[in-house]
Amino acid sequence: MGEKRAPESARVEEQIVVAWKHYAERKAQGLQRIAEGACYLDPRPCPFEPRPDFEGRFVQECIHCARMQGQVEEVQPQQEGATGVIPTLALLFHLLQEEARSVRREHEDGLEDEAERYRSAGFLFRSIPLMHVALTHERIARLLLTAIGGAFAVEVDTQLLFRIVSEGEALELMDCFRRADRRDPDAEMRTPVDLDAFESAGGFDGDVFAPLREERLPLDPDRDLLADAVFDGRASMVPNAQREIRLPERLAEVLPEGPVAILPVFGREKVRGILVVSQTSAYSGWTADQMELLGAIAAQAGIAFEGNTVLDTVRRRGAAVRAAIEFSRSAAQPSRPDTRAEQALKALLQASQATGGIAWVRADDGSLDLAHVHAVDPGSTQDLGTLGTWLLQWFEADGKAMTADNVAEDPRFAGFLPEDWRCLLAAPIVSGNRVAGALLVFNKAGGTQDDPLSFDAEDARVAELVASIASLADSRSSQEETLRVKDRRLHEVEAQLRHAEKLAVVGERGVQVAQDVRNPVAAITGFAKRVLKSLSAKDPNREYLEIILRETERLERVLSEQVALAQMTRPRLKLENLNALVQDVLQSQAEDLVRRRVRLLKRLSPDVPTLLLDNEKMRQVLVNVLSYALHSVPSGGRVRVETRAAQGAVQAEIAHDGPKVAGEVLDRLFVPFSTSRRYGAGVGLAMAYQIVREHGGEIRARSEGDWSSIVTIYLPTRENDDRRRKPDRRDSRADRRRKLA
Repeated sequence: MGEKRAPESARVEEQIVVAWKHYAERKAQGLQRIAEGACYLDPRPCPFEPRPDFEGRFVQECIHCARMQGQVEEVQPQQEGATGVIPTLALLFHLLQEEARSVRREHEDGLEDEAERYRSAGFLFRSIPLMHVALTHERIARLLLTAIGGAFAVEVDTQLLFRIVSEGEALELMDCFRRADRRDPDAEMRTPVDLDAFESAGGFDGDVFAPLREERLPLDPDRDLLADAVFDGRASMVPNAQREIRLPERLAEVLPEGPVAILPVFGREKVRGILVVSQTSAYSGWTADQMELLGAIAAQAGIAFEGNTVLDTVRRRGAAVRAAIEFSRSAAQPSRPDTRAEQALKALLQASQATGGIAWVRADDGSLDLAHVHAVDPGSTQDLGTLGTWLLQWFEADGKAMTADNVAEDPRFAGFLPEDWRCLLAAPIVSGNRVAGALLVFNKAGGTQDDPLSFDAEDARVAELVASIASLADSRSSQEETLRVKDRRLHEVEAQLRHAEKLAVVGERGVQVAQDVRNPVAAITGFAKRVLKSLSAKDPNREYLEIILRETERLERVLSEQVALAQMTRPRLKLENLNALVQDVLQSQAEDLVRRRVRLLKRLSPDVPTLLLDNEKMRQVLVNVLSYALHSVPSGGRVRVETRAAQGAVQAEIAHDGPKVAGEVLDRLFVPFSTSRRYGAGVGLAMAYQIVREHGGEIRARSEGDWSSIVTIYLPTRENDDRRRKPDRRDSRADRRRKLA
C-alpha cells in the first residue's frame, strides 16, 4: 500500500478500509477502543502501542499483525516472502459468514434447550388437574412420580416420596420409583400422562426400598438435609448421595451414585412431605430451571394432598352426620338402654368404617351387661366382660374417647384382646354424673394385618358425638320416667286432696251432728242410771238397762272423739319421760285388762331419753292405741307394750295377738271413719296419727308372726334436740299472753 497506485485502485482500498472500519467498530464496540489497544479479531488485547485513530492502527499495525495473517491464510494462502497481508473484502465476508454460522448454532442450541424445558413443563402441568381430582393420597403420589418420570425421562433414575408423621419427628415412605425395576429399563419413559400405562411398565414399589417401608425414618434437625426441608422448607441438591454425610444412612444406601434433589412438598400452610429425585450418573446435577419445575409440581401435589384430606374429612363428616341423624331419630323413640346402646354402636360402625364393635350398658344393680356384639369371634366373648369393666374404670378417670393404633403393642390391652384386632376406638356413654356404658369399634376398613389403617382424631370426635347422643337419650329417658312418676304422684295427691275436701265437709257436718246428739245421749244415760238404781237386784229388767248404759257410754265416747279430732290444738311441749307416761296409761287401763282377762307383756327400756312432748296429747295417743288392742284381742289373749331407743328415734310398740286382719285393712287403719273397725268409728287411731305427726314422728301398723297387729310410734330424738335449741316462738308468745293475763 506504500506504492503509488491508480485512482481506481485507491478507491477500492478506501472502500475496503471503510468496510473493515464498520466491522471492527461493531466487534470492538467503538473505534476509539481499537485505537487504544482493543482487538476486533481476538479476545486478547492488541500487542502494539496505542494510536490516535483507527485508520492509523489499521494501516500501520493490523495489516502486519499475525492474527490478521492467520485469518487471511484461511481464505487464501500467502506467497513466500510477502511482508504483509491485504485484508480483502473476501476475508471480511468469510469472517461475517463464520460469525453468522456461530450465532445460528448458539441459537439452535438455545432453542433446543428451551423446547426441552417447554416439553418437561408441559408434561408436568398436564398432570396437575389429574392430581387435584384424584380421590386418594396414594393415587396423587403415584401421579406425581409418573409426571416427573415422564417429564425428565432421560435424567430420572430414582424417586422417593415421604409423608411427615409423628408430629414432624419422622418420615414414612409413601411411594417410590426406580428405573432399574422397570421391565425394560432402557425403554422410553416419556409417554402421555397415563398412570395405568406407566404402572404397567413397572418401576414402582421395588424390593430395594423395603427397609424404608418397614421402619420410619427419624429426622435429625442438627445435621439432616431432610429436616431442613421439613422445618425450614429449604430445597437442596447433593452431587453424590453416597458421599453426603448430611443424608440418613438408610436413605443413602438405597440411592444410586449421582446427583440428588431434595424438595419439600408444600401445602397451603405447611410442608406436607419430602420428595427425593435422583439423576442418573451421566448427569452432573439438576439445573436451576429443573429444580424450579420439580418444586412447582411438588407444591401442586402438596395442595392436592390437602384438598384430598379436606374432601376425605367432608365425606367422613357427611357419613357421620347421616349416621348421627339416623341414630337421633331412633333414639327419640322410647326404648330400653341396651337397645339404645345397640343403635349407637351401629351408627358408630357406619360413621367410622369399622368392621366390628361391642356395646356395654350398666344395669341398675351396677353390674355390666353386653348390649350388642358385632363381628366378634364367639369364643372371645368370655373376655369381653373384663374388657368392658376395664373400659368403664378408665372412662371414670378420663371421660374422653380412646384410640389405639396397634393394640398388639399397646400395654394397656395386654392379655385380654383377640389376636385379630389391629386398632380400636372407644367412647363412654354418660348418664348424669356416672358412666352408664361404653362403645368400642375395632379394625378400620381398608387396612391389613401388616399395614392396618388406624382411627384418627376425626374418628374420635365422631365417637364422642354418637356417645353424646346416646347419653342425651338416656338422660331424656330418665327425665321422662321421673316426670311420669311425678305426674302419677301429682294425680294421687290431687285425688287425696279431693278426698280430703270431701272428708272436711263430712267432718264439719259430723261435728255438728255429734254436738247435737251428745245432749240427748247424755239425757238417756242419766235417766237410765236413775231407773237402774230404783230396780232391785233381782229385777229381770236390770240386765237390759245395763246394756243401754254400756251402749250409750260407748256412743258418748265416740262422739267425744269426733269432736276432739275436729277441735285439735297445737301441742304444748315440755320434757317428759316416755316410760313414765306409758306406765301411767297402763295403770289407768288396768281394770279393762283384768276384766277382759288379757295377759300384758311389758318391756320398757331404761335407755329411753326424755323427749319434748305434750303430756296430755301423747297420753291420748297411748290410750287410743291401747284401747284398739284391747278391743281387738279376745278373752285370754295377749297384749305387748314395749319401748326402746333406736338410732335417732325412740320407739313405742303396742301389739296384740287377736284375729288377723287383711293387709288393706292395716293400710287404712289410721283413716278416719273406717267401717272395718271392730269398735267405735275409727276416730281414735286417726287422732293418734295426727298427734304423732304434730310431734314430728310417725306411726305405722304391721303384722308379724303371732302378733296380728303391731302399732309402732316413732318419735325422733334429733327433732327434739332441734326444738330444744329453737323453741316455738308462737308458743312462747302465747305463754307471755297468759302471764300478762
